[in-house]
Amino acid sequence: MWIIPKNSFAKSVITLMTGTGLAQALPIALAPILTRLYTPEDFGMFALYASICAMLTVLVTGKYDLAIVVPKYESEAVNLVALALLLSFSISLFLVVLLLVGDSTIVTLLGHPAIGPWLYLVPCATFILGCYYALNFWANRHGHYKSMAVSRVVQSGSAGAVQLIAGLSRFGLAGLIVGQLLGQFVSVLFFIFSFRQDARGMMRRVSLKRMVCVARKYVDYPKFMVPGQAMNAGASELPLLMLTVFYGPGVAGFYSLAQRVMTAPLSLVANAIGDVYRQSAAEQYVARGECLGVFIYSFKRLFAYAFLPMVPVLMFGPTIFAFVFGENWRAAGEIATVVSVLMFFQTVSLPLSNTVLLRGWLLLDSVWQLLRVLSVAAVFYISNVAGYGYMVAIIAYVSVFSVFYMVHSFLQYRAAHGEMRLEAGAV
Repeated sequence: MWIIPKNSFAKSVITLMTGTGLAQALPIALAPILTRLYTPEDFGMFALYASICAMLTVLVTGKYDLAIVVPKYESEAVNLVALALLLSFSISLFLVVLLLVGDSTIVTLLGHPAIGPWLYLVPCATFILGCYYALNFWANRHGHYKSMAVSRVVQSGSAGAVQLIAGLSRFGLAGLIVGQLLGQFVSVLFFIFSFRQDARGMMRRVSLKRMVCVARKYVDYPKFMVPGQAMNAGASELPLLMLTVFYGPGVAGFYSLAQRVMTAPLSLVANAIGDVYRQSAAEQYVARGECLGVFIYSFKRLFAYAFLPMVPVLMFGPTIFAFVFGENWRAAGEIATVVSVLMFFQTVSLPLSNTVLLRGWLLLDSVWQLLRVLSVAAVFYISNVAGYGYMVAIIAYVSVFSVFYMVHSFLQYRAAHGEMRLEAGAV
């Protein structure tokens, strides 16, 4: 294993990679069964629900969860955790009120009445995910990589088991949505159980006054990161939303499966390296004001690993998908052939995205995110107005976003190098 040498960084990566690998392997192993129990339309509507949750979850913590690994003092970090949990509850409660007032308008905008009843589970999902992210970053701060890895396996295994049982019982869309929600809830319970011995000491350090203090000290995170991350989530989820609206839930189901299958093996290493890189880079910035060494180290390994799952899908995507998931899913393989190119550039760039935050380039990151979300909206809208089919729209999207990720990797390098130090308000 020349790519990952035997040192503490590598051991941490391998720990997270093992847990992430199991978490990714479980749904992939179940996918050939689930694709025969659920229709492409079921998967499309489920992906629509999951996309809505993903975009709204960006709001619930105020992105204070990202700051948990940064403070030098433990009292600040634990109050950031408490602040993220409180915000998650408050904003999710607001989403409930919003749904009660305007659910019909939202359903009309989405264009698919079948999603209506399931929108009421979205606030519950956003609260659970907000709690999970806060606890996950707390574990990341303290190097509890084993707990992070196990939580992912618990979440994936619980969700998969419920979805399988519900599919065999012919529950349809309900099985996919409820299964995912229960998996997320169980993973939060696991973190709470893991931290139970430290909970009393942690709670003694929490106070409303201290929460207000850390909220003010790290105000740049909600100020710049919420818009930036909301646009990032929008850029990631808009393709599926727009495919659903313009081309129907069946096409969205094909795209969802293609993206899911491609993301799983690529994120196996990428997420593990990204989690460990986040902590190592933060430590180096505190000590030396730059993190170029660990950045280049991580970039090279991500680049090498990104090729592995891309090549067979690029060459034989439709045949592989038809054989593994059933002939009805051949179109998903055609989409995966195109999407595999984008997944390569995304795998190299996203795990290192925290670099620009460490340098305080928050506004610069927000501008980059805005350009991405505007581009994806323009690509799909123009394709639809021009009367192009969904494959042309997806090819255009992949081309544009591959360029965006290359530019982002360059910005990360400049941030890691420690030159041309910018303020948060400068572009």
